[in-house]
Amino acid sequence: MAWASMTWTPLEGPVESIAATYDAPLMALVEGRVPAFVLRGAYPSAHCAGLMERFRERGLLYDPRQEAEGKPHRVDIGTSFGSHRADRDGFHAHAAETIELFSHLFDGYDDPVRTIYETLAALAPNKKVMTAQEPDGREYGPAIFRIYHDELGHGPHYDSVRKRSKAVEYEVAHFDHQFAAVLCLQNSADAGTSGEPILYNCPWTPDLQERLKDTTFAAHAGREQIERVQIHLEPGDLYFFFSENYHEVPAVTGDRPRAVLAIFFALSADREEIYVWS
Repeated sequence: MAWASMTWTPLEGPVESIAATYDAPLMALVEGRVPAFVLRGAYPSAHCAGLMERFRERGLLYDPRQEAEGKPHRVDIGTSFGSHRADRDGFHAHAAETIELFSHLFDGYDDPVRTIYETLAALAPNKKVMTAQEPDGREYGPAIFRIYHDELGHGPHYDSVRKRSKAVEYEVAHFDHQFAAVLCLQNSADAGTSGEPILYNCPWTPDLQERLKDTTFAAHAGREQIERVQIHLEPGDLYFFFSENYHEVPAVTGDRPRAVLAIFFALSADREEIYVWS
C-alpha cells in the first residue's frame, strides 16, 4: 500500500486465514471492521500476461487514442450493466455474447472468472454464488475486463444498483448489500499512485447525500478526516471490498494501460444466493 490508516487496514492472506479471522467475512466489510480482503497471487501472473497478449491478438485490446476521435476512453471486454441497462433487451443480448466469448477466451489458461467466483464462494460458504439472472432466466454479464489508458480513472463515488442507480426493474436491485471484487492483470507504467484504488471508511447514506449537496466528497473527507487506504496490487492479486463505501481510482498515467477483471456482487441475509454481475 502506498499509504494507509493506522487503524483501518486491509486483511491480507489466503481465504482460510480470512475465514478464521471473521465468522462472516462479507458482513465484516459491510460493518466497516475491515476495508478489504486482499489475496496475493490468487491467479498466476504469467497467465495475466498471456491473456493480455491474447486480447491484443484478437483485437479486443487496442489504444482508443488511435481511433476516430483520438480521445482516451475505457476499454471494456464484457458487458457493463451501467452502460447497457437502459435497453433491457440489448443488455441481455450483449450479456449472452459475453458469456459465449468467455466460454473459449481463456482456453489454455486458468479461468480468471472462475477464480473470482470460487474465492467468493469460499468467503461465503453458506451461500450459492451464481451469475445474476432475471426471474425469466435471462443472465447478466458474469464479469468484465476494464482497461484504463492514460488520464482515465474514477473520482470518489459509491456503487449500488439499489441505492445509487435505483434500477428497481432489475433483480440485482433487490438485495441488501453490494460489493465488488477486482483482479489485477496489468499495472500502468507509473510506479506511483497511478490507477491504484483508494477506499474510504464512509458508506453512502441519505444523510450524507444531503450534506454533500453544497460540497464535494473530497472536501468532506478532508474536513472530517475520514479514514482511507490505498491498495497496491500486482498482476494476479485479487481484492474484495464493500462498494457502497466511497472509493476512487486515481487517473492512470503513462503509455501502458492498467487492466483489471472486475465483478459486482450482492447478497441479503434472507436469500440463499449471491448474485454476481459486471
